[in-house]
Amino acid sequence: MEVSKMLITAGFAAALSLVAVAPARAGDLSGAQLTCYVDTFAFDVPQAQWCHSTWTPGTATNPSVAMFEVTGLTAGNYSFAWTDLETGQTPSGCGNAQYCIVPIATETRGDGEARARVVVTDTATGAQRSLDATAWYWDGYN
Repeated sequence: MEVSKMLITAGFAAALSLVAVAPARAGDLSGAQLTCYVDTFAFDVPQAQWCHSTWTPGTATNPSVAMFEVTGLTAGNYSFAWTDLETGQTPSGCGNAQYCIVPIATETRGDGEARARVVVTDTATGAQRSLDATAWYWDGYN
């Protein structure tokens, strides 16, 4: 009985070794997207390229933050260079990371908008891709 189990296990291991696994393609940035959401008390779901939320009393803080994140990257090593498209500057606290958190206030307390750009670089190949996203935050009370 023990020999039978060992033969089955050995056969299963041999079969697994024959399965072809596609290697990750370094430098393939074609699936990369910049997602965002405006942080509220709700379950906020990131959306690609643009996002929005509406403030009413008890549903969120005002001002709040917009969370930007690069998704869809293949396995590899990447660098990230962020730009606030409203100021042309690097947002405070947004260094070489896959995400960036930016302050945002509704149009009655600010401009109701946060726009970000990130240049993603595959450090193994030097391939780059620029991604943009915009977050809107509206006052639903006034």
